[in-house]
Amino acid sequence: MGSVDVFASLLKLFSALAVVLGLMIGGMYLFRGLMKRAGQGSDDMIRILSTKYLGPKASIMLMDILGQIVVVGVAGGKITMLTTITDSASLDRLRGFHVAGGARPSVADQLAHYRSKFNAMRQLAGKIGQGK
Repeated sequence: MGSVDVFASLLKLFSALAVVLGLMIGGMYLFRGLMKRAGQGSDDMIRILSTKYLGPKASIMLMDILGQIVVVGVAGGKITMLTTITDSASLDRLRGFHVAGGARPSVADQLAHYRSKFNAMRQLAGKIGQGK
């Protein structure tokens, strides 16, 4: 009869633990969703397009500030503007990868983009091969 009491107590303990962990995880996802919505307004004047981490405290950020693309370096608590991108070909390429709202293109779109590049290279190689 003592073993039934231990089993019931363990069952209550694990079910209470599951409820508490479920509430904590649900709260974390809710908080994360609220923070994403708060930081992604459609009328933002500054958008971070991409971030590449170089080390523990160093990164490079690609930012859109009022329609101008700026490259910024962040290291050791300092922020340094590295350059602005003014080349029209580079700007078109960036706008192709970053659609409205800062969302990234789908995997299918990226594969189609690289497939078209591959086909263009293959056609160019064929033309070069025919010229020899």
